Amino acid sequence: MGNLCFHFSLSIFSMLCLMVCQSLCYSNFTLDGLALVSFRSSIRDPYNHLKNWSNSSSSYCMWLEVTCDSNNERVRILSLPEMGLVGTLPSQIGNLSFIEKLELQSNNFHGGLPKELLQLYKLEILNLSYNTFSGEILTWIGSLFMLQHLSLGNNSFEGLIPPSIWNLSKLETLDLKSNSINGSISVDIESLQHLKFLSIYQNMHSESIPPIISNLSSLEHISLSVNFLEGHIPKEMNKLTNLKNMYMGMNKLSGQVPSIRNLIMLEILYLGGNNLQGDSTPTPRREYKQPPLEPPPLDKSRSIGKLLSTPENEPKTEEHKFGVTCDFNNEGVRILSYLEIGLEGTLPSRIENLSFLEKLELQSSNFHGGLPKELLQLCKLEILNVSYNTFSGEIPTQIGSLFMLQHLSLGNNSFGGVIPPSISNLMKLETLDLKSDIINGSIALDIGRLQHLKVYAFPETCFQEVYLELSLTYHHLNTFLCLSTS
Repeated sequence: MGNLCFHFSLSIFSMLCLMVCQSLCYSNFTLDGLALVSFRSSIRDPYNHLKNWSNSSSSYCMWLEVTCDSNNERVRILSLPEMGLVGTLPSQIGNLSFIEKLELQSNNFHGGLPKELLQLYKLEILNLSYNTFSGEILTWIGSLFMLQHLSLGNNSFEGLIPPSIWNLSKLETLDLKSNSINGSISVDIESLQHLKFLSIYQNMHSESIPPIISNLSSLEHISLSVNFLEGHIPKEMNKLTNLKNMYMGMNKLSGQVPSIRNLIMLEILYLGGNNLQGDSTPTPRREYKQPPLEPPPLDKSRSIGKLLSTPENEPKTEEHKFGVTCDFNNEGVRILSYLEIGLEGTLPSRIENLSFLEKLELQSSNFHGGLPKELLQLCKLEILNVSYNTFSGEIPTQIGSLFMLQHLSLGNNSFGGVIPPSISNLMKLETLDLKSDIINGSIALDIGRLQHLKVYAFPETCFQEVYLELSLTYHHLNTFLCLSTS
């Protein structure tokens, strides 16, 4: 009896030891796996890219776009760009404590950034650009001391740049463009001595450019365009001898353009849309009076014709994910947005095949030629923005057949002829931008029918005499721009 009790006790003890050992080993082994499962459960994968993530028989290190350390099977890289993923970042993402690279750009993530993201102390690359993340940038994001590349551009972040961000002394890329970030540029930016790429393009930054920015000697690209910056361009910018691209247009800068004689590497200079005086010397390879292009995330050799060469119900190849948003019910393309990425060429007639298209944005590129008549087949179109290109010819006569249009931006091209009277049929129109085109003749529009029109911009040389009449008669116009073509 005593032996039986002894053996029974020994068995129980052995089982407990085994369970404890397995528990300890298993918890360490699956910590990252559980984090990835939580991540997967918080998103939708319309194109089924992550189908092998649900295969419980395989190690998570074998899952698509997951790279692990071969020694301890901890996740080092999670790279899921341009996959059409929809959802939020779960708090469990903070358990990937060995991760060095997190790339989720060009998807449909939304919501705020979880504070647990700050637990990823080994992170070197964080790219969340081209999503719809919102809220404020994490206050203590500067605690991720290993960060070299931080890309949060093209989201809906707001508030100030967190002061802690200036603690990221290893940072080479800081991309915050196309958000709603405000405040001034801190003098503490000087601490980013390894910074090569800086973009705060299209935000709400104000006050002056701090001269101390010239101490960023590694800087190759700086984009401060489309903000509310004022004052002078610091003459000290001449010290940035590695600078290749300099974008400061569309601000409130004034005074004399400083010498850029020492900027021998400079290829692109854009200072337009300010109140500056004087010429810069020497002349860079490309100097712009209209908004130019920032370095593109796509190859510049791609044309819109090539992008449209695949049927709209097959948007799953690498080339069709970036800038394309589909209706997940029928996979028809709803949004085609390729702005400021250097596309060149003409609009092909087969654009009519995008029959579900609601938003077409091709502004600030290098398109030329006329608008194809097939564009008028896009009966669901609500936003058409082809401004800041070199389109020419006449505006299609029957453009007023696009009854769903709310925003029509054709400005800063070379369109000629008269404004088609059919535009008066666009009863939903809120924005009509024809500025800096070569329009002639008198207004043949019944503006009074456009009761939703809020912004109306046209060349001063044609219609200056009707400005007072329209602004007094149609009080629903919030913004009425009379712009010179000179």
